Amino acid sequence: MRVGFALALAAALAASPALAATKITLLYTPGDSFTESYVAKDQGIFDKHDLAVTLTAAQNGSVITAALIADSAQIGAPTPTVLLQAHEQGVDLVVLASANRNPIQPPVSETGIVAREGSNIRTAADLIGKKHAVPGLGGTIDVLTKKWVQTRGVDYRKVHWIEMQFPTMPDGLKAGLADVVSAVDPFLHRIVATKAGTIIGDFGDVMPPGTMVVVYAATRDWAKAHADAVKAFRAALDESKKFVENPAHADAVKASIARYVHLPPQAAAAIHLPTNLDWRPLPQGLYFWIAACREQGLISRAPNAATLIAP
Repeated sequence: MRVGFALALAAALAASPALAATKITLLYTPGDSFTESYVAKDQGIFDKHDLAVTLTAAQNGSVITAALIADSAQIGAPTPTVLLQAHEQGVDLVVLASANRNPIQPPVSETGIVAREGSNIRTAADLIGKKHAVPGLGGTIDVLTKKWVQTRGVDYRKVHWIEMQFPTMPDGLKAGLADVVSAVDPFLHRIVATKAGTIIGDFGDVMPPGTMVVVYAATRDWAKAHADAVKAFRAALDESKKFVENPAHADAVKASIARYVHLPPQAAAAIHLPTNLDWRPLPQGLYFWIAACREQGLISRAPNAATLIAP
């Protein structure tokens, strides 16, 4: 009887491997920064590392912090600026991994400032008084674009900053709802391809090499309680990065990007594959953001970057 029970129990466990998997809702904002996660989901890499991950798109990064606090998402993909502002307000978030990192020599620009066709906007000085759309005020693209304007001798406070999500930017430009937008791929090159606007600059130029552009984060309590899952998540991203970098997988990677950023399947072929994916969370990757956020009044204190990285 005991032998029969043991065999039945072993058979049940063998038939239900998912019971051992850590369930994770990963909240992200659509963009190619999270290609490693898209591919890890589609290629079964998360499953291989005993992670039952559900990818859920958020309207913008500002809702991610609240979702992590409420445990409606266990891992979120906030921008470093959002994470730093949350930390200043007493929300104890830690970086689990980097999504991508500013490269030293990007072969193809994946970020850009696009002026509406026919607007005659060509320089930072031309932005004064114009409506400049970013996906989220206080987010990385907002901070970077303001820094780009400032480094060209223009007071960014004289620009009319508005919010507009990436998918609506082409129509927003054509309708005159915005004079200029700051976008990332795959949306950047789609805007140009539809002749809605012309690139006049690259806000990514102001970031020092090694700066983390977007991060994966969790509450410190969740990270401590799920240290094995954090290790597995990093290993999955590393394995996914190797898959992405194999030219033989280009079509599969493009299809995953199109699926999770909600582009039509026929748009996949025109996608530029990201070249700056890097999952390693390094403290120095936050230095630029801490300085820029303090300079623009988003935070008042300078946290120790090392304490914001999960072990």
